[in-house]
Amino acid sequence: MNCKSKSTSTKKLKLSTEKISLTERTRGTNRIFILTNGKLETALNGNSKTEEITQDNWAKISEAAEKINLEGISKLESPSTKRYSDAAFASSITITKNGTDYQSSEFDAGNPPIELKNLYDEMKKVIETKKSK
Repeated sequence: MNCKSKSTSTKKLKLSTEKISLTERTRGTNRIFILTNGKLETALNGNSKTEEITQDNWAKISEAAEKINLEGISKLESPSTKRYSDAAFASSITITKNGTDYQSSEFDAGNPPIELKNLYDEMKKVIETKKSK
C-alpha cells in the first residue's frame, strides 16, 4: 500500500509543472522559449511561432524540473560571468508550478548552475531540434 501511495503522489507532482521558460538576452537580442505540455513557443525579438513537441519530450523536461529545489532556485550561483561583458547571453529559467512562478538567478547561456544543468540540457535538445527544421 505504501508503494502505491508514493507512486500516485509522484504522478500528481509531474502534472503540477505547468510551464517552463528559458529567456536569453544580450544587447540587441531577446529570445524566449516557453515549453508546456505539447508545445514550444519561441519568440525572437518579438516575432513568435508555436510548434508541437512530443509527450516524451515534455515528460523528460518536467521530470528534470521536478528534481529542482524551487524555493532556492533564485539563489543559485552561476559558474561563469561572460554575460557581464556581452560575451554570452544572460539566461534564466522560470518554472511555473501550481500557479506560482519560480525564476532562477541569471547565468551564461550554455553554462547554467549545476543544479539546473539537466533541465537546461533537456530544454536545449528540444529547442535545437525544432530550430533545425
